[in-house]
Amino acid sequence: MTALFQHYLPPAPAMLPYVSGRFYASQHARAVGGAVAMPANRLYCVPYVLARPGLFSAMAVSVTTGAAGLLRMALTADDGTGHPGRLIEEPVADADTTSAGNALCPFVQPRWIPAGTWWLLFCFSGAPSVRGTSTQAFSGGNTLLLGSAAADGGAGGGTTGSENGFFAALTYQAGVPIMPNPPSGLSYLVNAAAPLPTLRAA
Repeated sequence: MTALFQHYLPPAPAMLPYVSGRFYASQHARAVGGAVAMPANRLYCVPYVLARPGLFSAMAVSVTTGAAGLLRMALTADDGTGHPGRLIEEPVADADTTSAGNALCPFVQPRWIPAGTWWLLFCFSGAPSVRGTSTQAFSGGNTLLLGSAAADGGAGGGTTGSENGFFAALTYQAGVPIMPNPPSGLSYLVNAAAPLPTLRAA
């Protein structure tokens, strides 16, 4: 009986807690790509998997090479078909992308986000370079969610392969909501990197 108690271990938490001020990538991601040049006036929609719920203060992306301009981000739900759906929040406090570093788009107030699949939306007024997703076959992570038109996941390149999100034309405007609700007219972002979004824990 004594030996049994000596080997007993109390249950450990299934997941580590979120730490305030730290940034968390989508929890399905497997690989990160290099710097990706972002064109102005384009809507990017990138899937984001949250394995456990948490309180978050901001959406963010890492600017690797700055360019004059601003970044608008938004959070949407999934529409049930693997596409961005209803708009949850579009803060109009845009991030400055002039310098390299963390481009932060804070929520109006810290937001509790349940576990599940969400979408983070981007629109740049300038053309900075940011840290992007990987485009290597199935290693980019997003292809694991969105599937691929090619059985090799895009390893052969060309016009089919690793889908990293969706995109559409969208004209940036400061100070007013610009994100479509829900986004429409979307095309798969094929064999091209998407911005790699993060959420900052509150």
